Amino acid sequence: MSELYLVRHAQASFGAANYDQLSDLGHKQSRWLGEHLGRRQARFDTFVLGDMVRHHETMDGICAGMEIDGSERIVLPGLNEYNFVDMTAAYGKSHGDDPLYKAIAADPEDRKNYFRLLRKVLTLWTRGEIESAPESWVDFKARVLDAQKQIQAMADSGNSILAIGSGGSISTFVGGVLGIPDENVFDLNLQYKNTAISHFFFNTKKMNLTGFNGVPHLDTNEMEQYITYG
Repeated sequence: MSELYLVRHAQASFGAANYDQLSDLGHKQSRWLGEHLGRRQARFDTFVLGDMVRHHETMDGICAGMEIDGSERIVLPGLNEYNFVDMTAAYGKSHGDDPLYKAIAADPEDRKNYFRLLRKVLTLWTRGEIESAPESWVDFKARVLDAQKQIQAMADSGNSILAIGSGGSISTFVGGVLGIPDENVFDLNLQYKNTAISHFFFNTKKMNLTGFNGVPHLDTNEMEQYITYG
């Protein structure tokens, strides 16, 4: 059986003009995970990721922590995140009077209301009720599951793959493996930690989830303060 370590990117730059880059803490999280994997003597035959900056920066940090090259990478855009900024803007065109939407418009760094609005918008999105969304839920799910199929086709006896994706794409990936209903996929998304690992054993016919949302590199009293979700 082959192994897949599917990792959510490290903390991105929440509230910044460009969200698609790691924060200072995000760079540290990536390196810490790499150092942990190095201590465990993990080895990877293939490196896979989406084509977002935060995916590449996370992979860079992990490889630096492991003291390996990792520059040969397979890019699968199916692991990219949904565009929540444009999706929220589309929601605002018809729901501009929503107090949550107004709160975020007034204070983009309000994390509490941000996640409340995110849950509401994602629920409507999976129902096809966000008009003019930049990408439909059906199309998003299809590209994530296509990435899953491409990774599964990489199975070779005993090989190990390290992949980097985003919270929404990984949750949809996990949902596809477990057969989770669409309306429950984002219950996984909203609890997904930065640099968390979901682990799978797989071959070309079947994929089994054996670990979900684990942060062993941060699972100590000293390090738990560095666990983040965005």
